[in-house]
Amino acid sequence: MTEYEVPGPGASPDEIERVVVSLRRAAGTDPDRYLPELGHGLLRLGALIATEPGRLDEAVDVLEEAAALYRRLPEEPPHLAGLGIALQRKALALGFGFTERYEEARETAREAVEVWRRLVARGVEGSRAELAGALLVLGGRLADTGHHHEALDRITEAVEIRRLLVDRTDGTGRTELASALQELGFKLGEMGRQNEALVHLRVALAAYRDTAGAADGRTVGDLGGHAVAALAVGRMLMGLGRTAEARPYFAEAAALHAEIGAREPAAIAFFDDIFARHGYRVTYKGGILAWEKIRGTSETVSSPETTTGPDTTGHPDASAGPDPAARPDAPGRPGTPGGASERPGTPDHADTASAAQAGPTARTGPTPRTAPAASVEGGPAPAGPTGRAAPGPAGPAAFERIDHLNAHGLALAHSGRPELAVEPLTEALALARAAAVGSGLAGSLSLARTLHNLGLAQAWSGRRAEALEAVDEAVHLYRRRLGAAPGTVRPLLADSADSLGSRLAGLGRHRDALAPATEAVALFRQLAHADPDAYRGELARVLNNLSIRLCDADRHIEALAATEESLELHRDLHRDDPEAYLPGLAHALTNLALRRARLGRHEAVAAPTAEAVHLLRQPPARSRPGNDVTGLAESLAWLGWYLRRNGHPDAARDAERTARRLRRRAPKPGR
Repeated sequence: MTEYEVPGPGASPDEIERVVVSLRRAAGTDPDRYLPELGHGLLRLGALIATEPGRLDEAVDVLEEAAALYRRLPEEPPHLAGLGIALQRKALALGFGFTERYEEARETAREAVEVWRRLVARGVEGSRAELAGALLVLGGRLADTGHHHEALDRITEAVEIRRLLVDRTDGTGRTELASALQELGFKLGEMGRQNEALVHLRVALAAYRDTAGAADGRTVGDLGGHAVAALAVGRMLMGLGRTAEARPYFAEAAALHAEIGAREPAAIAFFDDIFARHGYRVTYKGGILAWEKIRGTSETVSSPETTTGPDTTGHPDASAGPDPAARPDAPGRPGTPGGASERPGTPDHADTASAAQAGPTARTGPTPRTAPAASVEGGPAPAGPTGRAAPGPAGPAAFERIDHLNAHGLALAHSGRPELAVEPLTEALALARAAAVGSGLAGSLSLARTLHNLGLAQAWSGRRAEALEAVDEAVHLYRRRLGAAPGTVRPLLADSADSLGSRLAGLGRHRDALAPATEAVALFRQLAHADPDAYRGELARVLNNLSIRLCDADRHIEALAATEESLELHRDLHRDDPEAYLPGLAHALTNLALRRARLGRHEAVAAPTAEAVHLLRQPPARSRPGNDVTGLAESLAWLGWYLRRNGHPDAARDAERTARRLRRRAPKPGR
């Protein structure tokens, strides 16, 4: 092999990089001869280093160099194909590693699709399959930037292409079709269309099963796709409350996981991370266990364990622990923000409470409210014992029963069992709908409170689309009643609007989430102006959540401003009551450091981090919520990495030590 010959499969990145360096020199003197080979080498190098921790940014640069090179070459099919591959891989790398570059990733993926369409139009062999792959990548990048319906169209188009490419005689192409159907199922699920999603995921699973007896055997990648499809069907059924039906699918996923481990042990970590993105892991006994149950449950469950706990997708009002998919080494899948890089999370998702889609997080949220039989403007809410609601105006007994079910559901949710909370809250909702008929303001508010609480329990148990529907209805009910009883309704509407922003963000609708998050801040600002002692803390909280929504929408300067205002309020609160508001101030300082890091203000990150660390050295005099401790630990760990990378080793060491101490102190879920 000469110094200009790109080594074949199995070569290391270093070997290929040495050849690429030689080819760059040679192409400078004889471009016609060496540019095509240099393009090939850059494609190989970019694909390899993109899989190595900490090298995604480097991979993007290499793939951009390849794309620029192919644009210089004559527009012939081989060169166009090279351009399409470079753009497609770059779009994937951008989506996995750089949450601040989603727009660039989307436009890169769009360009890749157009290149492959031109090749299909020319009848180039293999181009239709490549177009399908490019459409799937574009679908993911469109979803990342909130274009969900367009994303669905592109993924559906990819499925139809893959369907046509399946060979009816020997079944070639079935695995690729299964993968595309899987993406379609994921997208429909993210959009709240669970029943449709389940249909496509089951078809994908059937296609994977059809390949199990293939004469040439299945690759580890095929096994992994099959395992993820089985897991996704099980998880979808769990979200629909069909637990018994879900168990065989979890068992199938666990068995495939074991087969992967037996065939290629080195691949098991990668597939463990994919499982983690779905919120589950395989125990050493071969069972499936929800991540949020691991800390509180010894690994003695039989296969499969399908218990679910609080939603770990990073909603500001979730009280769960950190999302394992937010770990530094967790890869994304096409269409999912976050992913593998040297960075343990990214600043715009690194906010201190339960984890966001990628990265540690610092979100706090509204405390779920019961529907108390307290006086409201327009008349007292009735109270008294009961059983069932009757048609027409409800009596005191009906409202007391609704209150009791709300309180019971919230108690279950706060004890770490939100999936059990859904049942009493659903019963309360049926009663509240009946009680609202002819009951005026009291009935409307009881119904809205119940919807709000049910939405929280559904979100914590992973039923995101249902949660959105419930909270959205609550917000609309409160808005209709705001004029009738502003003093009573305004704080309830503010809480639900903040929760609605979280629900929308949890489904990837980041720009849609801005409006309710902004509304919540405006409402609490009015309340805090009228009664500072009662509402300054709430205003500080929703300002923090608004800053997260702004980050998600790539409006980072505005996010920093919201964080700075939240910090000022937390300082005032801490001065008035240091013990009660120490956690809130520590959160706010950590968030300020994260916001500054997000904007590249490296020298301004150390000071608020150090102040937060100093506060957290004080022994806790009061018990604190688990999401405070766990979320702060994750964000401080991220900041430790960031400070070390940017020349602050002492501050980094202090932040990392504090993170380790907080992790040891974090309460177990459900305790």
